[in-house]
Amino acid sequence: MEAEAFQQFLRKNGRSKNAALRALDYTQQFDEYLSKHGRDIDDADPDDLESFVAAVEAAPGVSAKLHLWGLGYYYEFIDDLVMVHVCMTMRRERVEGTPFRLRQFRAINLEHTDRLGSQGIHTANDLLAAGGTASERSELSSRASVPLDAVAELVRLSDLTRIDGIKALRARLYLDAGVRSVADLAEWDPVELVTMLKQFVADTGFEGIAPLPGEARHAVETARKLKPLIKW
Repeated sequence: MEAEAFQQFLRKNGRSKNAALRALDYTQQFDEYLSKHGRDIDDADPDDLESFVAAVEAAPGVSAKLHLWGLGYYYEFIDDLVMVHVCMTMRRERVEGTPFRLRQFRAINLEHTDRLGSQGIHTANDLLAAGGTASERSELSSRASVPLDAVAELVRLSDLTRIDGIKALRARLYLDAGVRSVADLAEWDPVELVTMLKQFVADTGFEGIAPLPGEARHAVETARKLKPLIKW
């Protein structure tokens, strides 16, 4: 990362010295995080960014919105417009408190989420409220013309998003690796969870990186505090 050139870019675009230093600090934090996973900031993708944000937000009460602010400038500096858009979108969600939408989950059938949307179910919270029991999921499947197993998968993904930092990528990683609910996650030892997820990523080629120990510890500790919402 060309820190000096990045600072010059920020100052040239009207950022104050303090703002430029803060943006550099957030960018260096991302660079250091990626280096622990054998990745490089200039080649990072949206999955890397989501993993980093999850790690930042593993600390209680911490938001990554300022990190995303700084990183948005960095990717503007290196002219990576895709990452600029992702940074700004994720930051806007945190500033506005936007509910997590079902369409944001990875590896799902968007036709299914559109059909659920026609029934007024657009977000993870909507689905948790509407599909908490087997009979409710069955009724919803029939009403929305969505296969029951697809409804159940979306409910499981939505349940996992109750934990800060577990959203599109992380929810898919946990579910695909066999952690199927908040209750499942609560049963894990954090160290063993990281080991399992690293092995899963290595074995399957999952397009994302496993959590660092602090993130996994936060996820498990939070899961143990949450009341079960879903009955299977």
